Amino acid sequence: MLRAAVIGAGNMGRHHIRILGGMTDVELVGVVDPDVVRALAHAQSAGTQVYASIAELPEVDFAVVATPTHTHVDAALELIGRGTGVMIEKPLAATPEEAQRIVDAAEAAGVVLAVGHVERFNAAVSVLGGLAQDPVMVSFERLSPYTPRIADSVVFDLMVHDLDLACWIAGGYPSRIEAAGTMVFSDSYDVASAVLEFPNGCVATLQTSRVTQDKVRRISVSERERFIVADSIRQDVSIKRETSVEFDDESGGMYRQANVIEVPYLDRSGEPLARELRDVIDAITSGGRPLVDGEAGVNAVRLAYEVERAAGSPATSR
Repeated sequence: MLRAAVIGAGNMGRHHIRILGGMTDVELVGVVDPDVVRALAHAQSAGTQVYASIAELPEVDFAVVATPTHTHVDAALELIGRGTGVMIEKPLAATPEEAQRIVDAAEAAGVVLAVGHVERFNAAVSVLGGLAQDPVMVSFERLSPYTPRIADSVVFDLMVHDLDLACWIAGGYPSRIEAAGTMVFSDSYDVASAVLEFPNGCVATLQTSRVTQDKVRRISVSERERFIVADSIRQDVSIKRETSVEFDDESGGMYRQANVIEVPYLDRSGEPLARELRDVIDAITSGGRPLVDGEAGVNAVRLAYEVERAAGSPATSR
Protein backbone atom coordinates (compact mmCIF):
# COMPACT_ATOMS: atom_id res chain seq x y z
CA MET A 1 0.00 0.00 0.00
CA LEU A 2 1.32 3.41 -0.96
CA ARG A 3 1.11 5.77 2.01
CA ALA A 4 -0.17 9.18 0.93
CA ALA A 5 -1.11 12.57 2.36
CA VAL A 6 -2.82 15.72 1.13
CA ILE A 7 -1.46 19.12 2.13
CA GLY A 8 -4.31 21.63 2.04
CA ALA A 9 -8.03 20.90 2.35
CA GLY A 10 -9.35 23.77 0.26
CA ASN A 11 -11.13 23.78 -3.09
CA MET A 12 -8.66 21.42 -4.83
CA GLY A 13 -7.41 19.58 -1.79
CA ARG A 14 -10.85 18.21 -0.92
CA HIS A 15 -11.05 16.49 -4.31
CA HIS A 16 -7.63 14.91 -3.84
CA ILE A 17 -8.77 13.68 -0.41
CA ARG A 18 -11.91 12.17 -1.91
CA ILE A 19 -10.11 10.37 -4.73
CA LEU A 20 -7.10 9.12 -2.76
CA GLY A 21 -9.39 8.02 0.07
CA GLY A 22 -11.26 5.79 -2.36
CA MET A 23 -8.24 4.06 -3.92
CA THR A 24 -7.79 0.45 -2.88
CA ASP A 25 -3.99 0.47 -3.27
CA VAL A 26 -3.43 3.73 -1.38
CA GLU A 27 -3.59 4.40 2.33
CA LEU A 28 -4.47 8.05 2.93
CA VAL A 29 -2.48 8.59 6.12
CA GLY A 30 -3.50 12.17 6.77
CA VAL A 31 -4.58 15.63 5.72
CA VAL A 32 -2.48 18.65 6.69
CA ASP A 33 -4.17 22.01 7.11
CA PRO A 34 -3.75 24.70 9.78
CA ASP A 35 -7.54 25.10 9.68
CA VAL A 36 -8.20 21.78 11.39
CA VAL A 37 -11.95 22.35 11.61
CA ARG A 38 -12.25 22.89 7.85
CA ALA A 39 -10.12 19.85 7.11
CA LEU A 40 -11.89 17.56 9.57
CA ALA A 41 -15.08 17.04 7.57
CA HIS A 42 -13.18 16.03 4.43
CA ALA A 43 -10.75 13.84 6.37
CA GLN A 44 -13.50 12.03 8.25
CA SER A 45 -15.36 11.20 5.04
CA ALA A 46 -12.13 9.59 3.75
CA GLY A 47 -11.42 7.82 7.04
CA THR A 48 -8.16 9.61 7.78
CA GLN A 49 -6.55 11.97 10.29
CA VAL A 50 -5.93 15.73 10.33
CA TYR A 51 -2.61 17.33 11.22
CA ALA A 52 -1.91 21.03 11.69
CA SER A 53 1.54 20.93 10.06
CA ILE A 54 3.77 18.79 7.86
CA ALA A 55 6.11 18.30 10.83
CA GLU A 56 3.35 16.38 12.64
CA LEU A 57 2.61 14.14 9.65
CA PRO A 58 3.78 10.50 9.91
CA GLU A 59 6.10 9.13 7.23
CA VAL A 60 4.45 8.88 3.79
CA ASP A 61 5.58 7.86 0.31
CA PHE A 62 3.66 10.52 -1.59
CA ALA A 63 1.97 13.85 -0.87
CA VAL A 64 -0.21 16.23 -2.86
CA VAL A 65 0.45 19.94 -2.23
CA ALA A 66 -2.82 21.81 -2.81
CA THR A 67 -2.14 25.02 -0.90
CA PRO A 68 -1.96 28.65 -2.13
CA THR A 69 0.78 29.17 -4.73
CA HIS A 70 3.02 31.31 -2.53
CA THR A 71 3.30 28.45 0.00
CA HIS A 72 4.31 25.77 -2.52
CA VAL A 73 8.07 26.16 -2.25
CA ASP A 74 8.21 25.79 1.55
CA ALA A 75 5.79 22.86 1.64
CA ALA A 76 7.53 21.08 -1.25
CA LEU A 77 11.03 21.50 0.16
CA GLU A 78 9.93 20.23 3.56
CA LEU A 79 8.33 17.13 2.05
CA ILE A 80 11.21 16.46 -0.35
CA GLY A 81 13.61 16.80 2.58
CA ARG A 82 11.75 13.90 4.20
CA GLY A 83 12.23 11.77 1.06
CA THR A 84 8.59 12.11 0.01
CA GLY A 85 7.44 12.09 -3.62
CA VAL A 86 5.23 15.09 -4.38
CA MET A 87 2.59 16.29 -6.78
CA ILE A 88 2.18 20.05 -6.60
CA GLU A 89 -0.94 21.71 -7.92
CA LYS A 90 -0.37 24.22 -10.72
CA PRO A 91 1.37 26.54 -10.90
CA LEU A 92 4.45 24.82 -9.51
CA ALA A 93 5.54 27.99 -7.69
CA ALA A 94 5.04 31.74 -7.62
CA THR A 95 8.30 32.51 -9.47
CA PRO A 96 10.60 30.66 -11.88
CA GLU A 97 13.37 30.74 -9.27
CA GLU A 98 11.20 29.03 -6.65
CA ALA A 99 10.02 26.49 -9.22
CA GLN A 100 13.61 25.63 -10.13
CA ARG A 101 14.52 25.24 -6.43
CA ILE A 102 11.80 22.61 -6.10
CA VAL A 103 12.99 20.75 -9.20
CA ASP A 104 16.63 20.82 -8.07
CA ALA A 105 15.70 19.56 -4.60
CA ALA A 106 13.63 16.67 -6.00
CA GLU A 107 16.43 15.62 -8.34
CA ALA A 108 19.01 15.77 -5.54
CA ALA A 109 16.77 13.69 -3.26
CA GLY A 110 15.86 11.23 -5.99
CA VAL A 111 12.10 11.57 -5.46
CA VAL A 112 9.29 11.87 -8.00
CA LEU A 113 8.03 15.39 -8.69
CA ALA A 114 4.82 15.93 -10.66
CA VAL A 115 2.88 19.12 -11.37
CA GLY A 116 -0.92 19.27 -11.36
CA HIS A 117 -1.67 20.43 -14.89
CA VAL A 118 -4.84 18.35 -14.91
CA GLU A 119 -5.94 19.50 -18.37
CA ARG A 120 -3.46 17.07 -19.90
CA PHE A 121 -5.65 14.28 -18.49
CA ASN A 122 -8.92 15.58 -19.91
CA ALA A 123 -10.11 12.98 -22.42
CA ALA A 124 -10.53 15.51 -25.25
CA VAL A 125 -7.20 17.24 -24.64
CA SER A 126 -5.37 13.93 -24.36
CA VAL A 127 -6.74 12.78 -27.73
CA LEU A 128 -5.96 16.17 -29.30
CA GLY A 129 -2.36 15.97 -28.11
CA GLY A 130 -2.00 12.57 -29.71
CA LEU A 131 -3.59 13.68 -32.99
CA ALA A 132 -1.63 16.90 -33.54
CA GLN A 133 1.31 16.03 -35.79
CA ASP A 134 2.49 19.22 -37.52
CA PRO A 135 0.63 22.21 -36.03
CA VAL A 136 0.86 25.50 -37.86
CA MET A 137 -1.40 27.43 -35.49
CA VAL A 138 -2.92 26.52 -32.13
CA SER A 139 -5.69 28.65 -30.59
CA PHE A 140 -6.83 28.49 -26.97
CA GLU A 141 -9.97 29.97 -25.42
CA ARG A 142 -10.30 29.70 -21.63
CA LEU A 143 -13.10 31.94 -20.40
CA SER A 144 -14.83 31.94 -17.00
CA PRO A 145 -16.95 34.08 -14.69
CA TYR A 146 -15.16 35.95 -11.92
CA THR A 147 -14.21 34.07 -8.73
CA PRO A 148 -13.07 36.42 -5.94
CA ARG A 149 -11.42 33.65 -3.88
CA ILE A 150 -8.53 33.38 -6.40
CA ALA A 151 -5.56 35.57 -5.48
CA ASP A 152 -3.37 34.85 -8.53
CA SER A 153 -3.65 36.82 -11.77
CA VAL A 154 -5.61 35.21 -14.61
CA VAL A 155 -2.26 34.37 -16.22
CA PHE A 156 -1.08 32.28 -13.26
CA ASP A 157 -4.57 30.97 -12.43
CA LEU A 158 -6.05 30.03 -15.82
CA MET A 159 -3.71 30.81 -18.73
CA VAL A 160 -0.94 28.72 -17.15
CA HIS A 161 -2.93 25.61 -18.19
CA ASP A 162 -2.80 26.63 -21.85
CA LEU A 163 0.81 27.78 -21.67
CA ASP A 164 1.70 24.24 -20.63
CA LEU A 165 -0.49 22.77 -23.37
CA ALA A 166 0.95 25.11 -26.01
CA CYS A 167 4.49 23.92 -25.26
CA TRP A 168 3.28 20.31 -25.22
CA ILE A 169 1.44 20.51 -28.55
CA ALA A 170 3.99 22.69 -30.36
CA GLY A 171 6.86 20.61 -28.99
CA GLY A 172 9.14 23.26 -27.56
CA TYR A 173 9.45 26.61 -25.79
CA PRO A 174 8.45 29.89 -27.49
CA SER A 175 11.11 32.03 -29.14
CA ARG A 176 8.91 35.15 -29.14
CA ILE A 177 6.09 36.33 -26.86
CA GLU A 178 3.59 39.18 -27.19
CA ALA A 179 0.84 39.83 -24.65
CA ALA A 180 -1.73 42.29 -23.31
CA GLY A 181 -3.92 42.32 -20.24
CA THR A 182 -6.37 44.38 -18.23
CA MET A 183 -7.64 44.56 -14.65
CA VAL A 184 -11.41 44.58 -14.15
CA PHE A 185 -12.44 43.26 -10.72
CA SER A 186 -9.08 42.78 -8.98
CA ASP A 187 -5.65 44.37 -8.66
CA SER A 188 -4.12 41.85 -11.07
CA TYR A 189 -4.93 40.89 -14.65
CA ASP A 190 -8.46 39.49 -15.04
CA VAL A 191 -8.25 39.36 -18.85
CA ALA A 192 -5.15 38.44 -20.83
CA SER A 193 -4.18 37.60 -24.41
CA ALA A 194 -0.90 36.21 -25.64
CA VAL A 195 0.71 35.25 -28.94
CA LEU A 196 3.56 32.74 -28.82
CA GLU A 197 5.88 31.95 -31.72
CA PHE A 198 7.80 28.66 -31.56
CA PRO A 199 11.14 27.84 -33.20
CA ASN A 200 9.42 25.37 -35.57
CA GLY A 201 7.20 28.18 -36.92
CA CYS A 202 4.04 27.22 -35.04
CA VAL A 203 2.07 30.18 -33.65
CA ALA A 204 -0.17 29.86 -30.59
CA THR A 205 -2.82 32.41 -29.60
CA LEU A 206 -4.28 32.39 -26.10
CA GLN A 207 -7.43 34.22 -24.96
CA THR A 208 -8.08 34.04 -21.23
CA SER A 209 -10.71 35.76 -19.11
CA ARG A 210 -12.32 35.45 -15.70
CA VAL A 211 -14.90 38.16 -16.35
CA THR A 212 -16.89 36.29 -19.00
CA GLN A 213 -20.48 35.31 -18.22
CA ASP A 214 -19.94 31.85 -19.62
CA LYS A 215 -17.44 29.03 -19.26
CA VAL A 216 -15.51 28.17 -22.43
CA ARG A 217 -12.66 25.66 -22.81
CA ARG A 218 -11.78 25.22 -26.46
CA ILE A 219 -8.59 24.37 -28.36
CA SER A 220 -8.18 24.36 -32.13
CA VAL A 221 -5.18 23.12 -34.08
CA SER A 222 -4.60 24.11 -37.71
CA GLU A 223 -2.40 21.79 -39.75
CA ARG A 224 -1.68 21.85 -43.47
CA GLU A 225 -4.38 19.31 -44.25
CA ARG A 226 -6.48 19.12 -41.09
CA PHE A 227 -8.33 21.32 -38.60
CA ILE A 228 -8.77 19.73 -35.16
CA VAL A 229 -11.06 21.18 -32.48
CA ALA A 230 -11.33 19.97 -28.88
CA ASP A 231 -13.86 21.10 -26.27
CA SER A 232 -12.67 20.05 -22.83
CA ILE A 233 -16.00 20.84 -21.15
CA ARG A 234 -18.09 18.72 -23.52
CA GLN A 235 -15.12 16.36 -23.90
CA ASP A 236 -15.37 15.97 -27.64
CA VAL A 237 -13.00 16.25 -30.60
CA SER A 238 -13.67 16.80 -34.30
CA ILE A 239 -11.30 16.60 -37.26
CA LYS A 240 -12.10 18.43 -40.50
CA ARG A 241 -10.44 17.76 -43.83
CA GLU A 242 -11.12 19.84 -46.90
CA THR A 243 -12.05 17.66 -49.89
CA SER A 244 -12.90 20.29 -52.51
CA VAL A 245 -13.12 24.05 -52.99
CA GLU A 246 -14.91 25.78 -55.87
CA PHE A 247 -15.14 29.42 -56.93
CA ASP A 248 -17.85 30.40 -59.44
CA ASP A 249 -16.87 33.80 -60.80
CA GLU A 250 -19.65 33.83 -63.36
CA SER A 251 -22.31 33.73 -60.69
CA GLY A 252 -20.93 36.59 -58.67
CA GLY A 253 -18.06 34.93 -56.86
CA MET A 254 -19.98 32.12 -55.20
CA TYR A 255 -17.82 29.95 -52.99
CA ARG A 256 -18.40 26.29 -52.21
CA GLN A 257 -16.38 24.06 -49.92
CA ALA A 258 -16.77 20.39 -49.01
CA ASN A 259 -15.34 18.88 -45.84
CA VAL A 260 -15.08 15.47 -44.29
CA ILE A 261 -15.63 15.55 -40.53
CA GLU A 262 -14.32 12.78 -38.30
CA VAL A 263 -15.27 12.32 -34.64
CA PRO A 264 -12.76 10.02 -32.89
CA TYR A 265 -13.77 7.81 -29.98
CA LEU A 266 -12.98 9.24 -26.55
CA ASP A 267 -12.70 7.17 -23.39
CA ARG A 268 -14.51 9.40 -20.91
CA SER A 269 -14.45 6.90 -18.05
CA GLY A 270 -12.99 8.31 -14.86
CA GLU A 271 -12.45 11.95 -13.98
CA PRO A 272 -9.29 13.74 -15.14
CA LEU A 273 -8.01 14.32 -11.59
CA ALA A 274 -8.22 10.60 -10.83
CA ARG A 275 -6.27 9.85 -14.02
CA GLU A 276 -3.66 12.38 -13.03
CA LEU A 277 -3.22 10.91 -9.55
CA ARG A 278 -2.99 7.41 -11.00
CA ASP A 279 -0.24 8.59 -13.38
CA VAL A 280 1.79 9.97 -10.45
CA ILE A 281 1.22 6.88 -8.30
CA ASP A 282 2.33 4.63 -11.16
CA ALA A 283 5.49 6.73 -11.59
CA ILE A 284 6.30 6.42 -7.88
CA THR A 285 5.69 2.67 -7.70
CA SER A 286 7.51 1.89 -10.96
CA GLY A 287 10.33 4.39 -10.67
CA GLY A 288 9.18 6.03 -13.90
CA ARG A 289 8.46 9.63 -14.85
CA PRO A 290 5.06 11.33 -14.57
CA LEU A 291 3.45 12.83 -17.67
CA VAL A 292 3.80 16.37 -16.27
CA ASP A 293 7.21 16.51 -14.61
CA GLY A 294 9.15 19.26 -12.89
CA GLU A 295 10.67 20.58 -16.12
CA ALA A 296 7.20 21.11 -17.62
CA GLY A 297 6.13 22.85 -14.41
CA VAL A 298 9.11 25.22 -14.49
CA ASN A 299 8.49 26.04 -18.16
CA ALA A 300 4.84 26.93 -17.46
CA VAL A 301 5.79 29.23 -14.57
CA ARG A 302 8.59 30.87 -16.54
CA LEU A 303 6.28 31.41 -19.49
CA ALA A 304 3.52 32.87 -17.28
CA TYR A 305 6.12 35.21 -15.81
CA GLU A 306 7.20 36.31 -19.30
CA VAL A 307 3.61 36.78 -20.48
CA GLU A 308 2.88 39.09 -17.55
CA ARG A 309 6.05 41.03 -18.23
CA ALA A 310 5.23 41.32 -21.95
CA ALA A 311 1.75 42.57 -21.04
CA GLY A 312 3.25 45.38 -18.96
CA SER A 313 2.82 43.93 -15.48
CA PRO A 314 6.42 43.14 -14.48
CA ALA A 315 6.60 39.75 -12.78
CA THR A 316 9.40 41.13 -10.60
CA SER A 317 6.68 42.99 -8.66
CA ARG A 318 5.03 39.70 -7.67
